[in-house]
Amino acid sequence: METVENESPEARSNTDRAFFIYQRIVSLFLPVLIGVTYPIWFPQSQFPAVPVWHFLSPVPGLVDAVLAGLLLAISVTLLITGPRVKPASMLWLSLAVLLSVSFLLNQHRFQPWAYQFALLATFFALAPASIARRLASWLALSVYFYSALSKLNPSFISELGADFLSTIATFGGLTLDAGHQEHWKWLALVFPAFELLAFVLLLSPVTRKLGVIAACTMHIGLLMVLGPLGLNHSWGVLLWNVFFIVQAILLFWFPAPPPETSPVDWKARSAQGICWIALLFPTLEVIGIGDPWPAWGLYASHVGRTHCFIVRHAAKSLPEDLRSYVDTESSNDLFIPIDLGRWSIETTGAPIYPGERFSFAVGRSFVMKTEMENMTLFVVESPAGRIQDDRDTSKISGEVLAGESNQRFWLNTLPRDYYLKD
Repeated sequence: METVENESPEARSNTDRAFFIYQRIVSLFLPVLIGVTYPIWFPQSQFPAVPVWHFLSPVPGLVDAVLAGLLLAISVTLLITGPRVKPASMLWLSLAVLLSVSFLLNQHRFQPWAYQFALLATFFALAPASIARRLASWLALSVYFYSALSKLNPSFISELGADFLSTIATFGGLTLDAGHQEHWKWLALVFPAFELLAFVLLLSPVTRKLGVIAACTMHIGLLMVLGPLGLNHSWGVLLWNVFFIVQAILLFWFPAPPPETSPVDWKARSAQGICWIALLFPTLEVIGIGDPWPAWGLYASHVGRTHCFIVRHAAKSLPEDLRSYVDTESSNDLFIPIDLGRWSIETTGAPIYPGERFSFAVGRSFVMKTEMENMTLFVVESPAGRIQDDRDTSKISGEVLAGESNQRFWLNTLPRDYYLKD
């Protein structure tokens, strides 16, 4: 295929060649990550697909299959041909559009890696390489910054941070019981502190290589903690950390070129505007408007939650595939919990989308499919405080979910029609 003029790698710097490789790495990891989470990209009846707006619920599952097939085909094409062929910009733009449409048809697809790749595809499509590289770098820096901020709260220290500490302790042959965790729990702040350290070091050209080392060290540590020998998180989480190791080297190890002096056209300015929106959007999550993942609230514990419960005796009449996600052993209470998170991981290979709304939608789909409105109870917890670990809690009967959904959430909480029909 014909290449863009003056884009020969031989005529370019190491920085430019690294960025060309980076674009190819993006086109490699996208189909791989779609592959390990394929149930959220293709139609299936094991876990509900929840569109952003209810009017999209009747869209047939065949549309999802076509979208996923096109995403895979275009990604592989870009991987084979590389970023220097003339159709590359149109292919990248097609990827961004296809990902965006896929997000609208299922909120669960808005995984943080998919969101990042949609933004990167937009940058690659609209901006010249020098500007796209700078935008990709700022996006990567924002992930470290906002991810660290999302952990600077008591809920992370007492919940996921404590799990991280206990896992690391087991690597050294130690066991941290509840008493030890209470004394050592503040060490959990080391995790966001290290993220902030990587962010600060990567900002300055003087310390940037140290920042690359810090970032790579952090991601290797996360792979150990989250991997099969640790907390055993999903393949999507682990592979995205591998991507960040490669990304840190390709974007930050080589010296940044001087800013472009030539005029910037409207397409590049559009890419810059989209980047600014992505950089500023996480501030909305702080005031309770934005969702955690597009705000880079990664491994965050402060997010709002919805818990779904079912009457104990009613669980016996559930279909076998759903009954396995009901925890009958945790207590002798009348209402027993449905493990929505495990349901998501085991059926889709992806963690459940965080926040009250999507878990509410998944629970509501469960109720609609099993027709057990009068046998279920929802407990909705608000996001925890940034200084104190306090939450507002509401209990909702399964019989009034529609009204509560309309009052609480701007976006849809009903599943796609094909999920209820199967």
